[in-house]
Amino acid sequence: MVKTDKLLISPTNKEDLWNSPWSILLKEENKKQIGTVSFEGEKARGTVPIKVELNEDFRNKGYGTEVFRAMVNWAFLHNDVYEVQAETEHENDKCVNALEKSGFVFRDNEGKKEFYSVTKPKSSWLGVYLVIGINVGLVLAILLNNTYSGMAIGMALCIYIGSYLDIVEAKRKAAIVGKKEVKRGLPKKAKSEQV
Repeated sequence: MVKTDKLLISPTNKEDLWNSPWSILLKEENKKQIGTVSFEGEKARGTVPIKVELNEDFRNKGYGTEVFRAMVNWAFLHNDVYEVQAETEHENDKCVNALEKSGFVFRDNEGKKEFYSVTKPKSSWLGVYLVIGINVGLVLAILLNNTYSGMAIGMALCIYIGSYLDIVEAKRKAAIVGKKEVKRGLPKKAKSEQV
């Protein structure tokens, strides 16, 4: 079950969370069902579709945005999900507004359909371990009775660990999604040919 400020989002089939609809219930009003959300549809290497359907009386009240945000966050808790996609009719300004408020970005259109998606943020272990490195460095500085050595050892060790974890996550994503991040500049072979 996923909870938001105003909603409870509950799976209808706990055995198959990705292929069966979830009920959208109001916390108030005796948990009245106001719609459904699902990840039904074609799933491709690290990408899942999302579809939200709200009952007519509950549209244009911010519930769609709340559901999109909550369910995207839930999907990104799974290690093999890196992108969530949605589609809507071109004229459906309310849905487009809810998607954009939820962090979705326009990707493409085909006829009367528009396609949006949101991608999982890159891991930031380096930043976390940098903060830890400062604390480890201070402890080592006290133990070694040398501020510079303690801070240098603590920071170097934690920068190495954080960088390593970020590289592992990037490789895992590339294995699932099938794409490597492209860095700007010429390929190595072309660089050596220029010299």
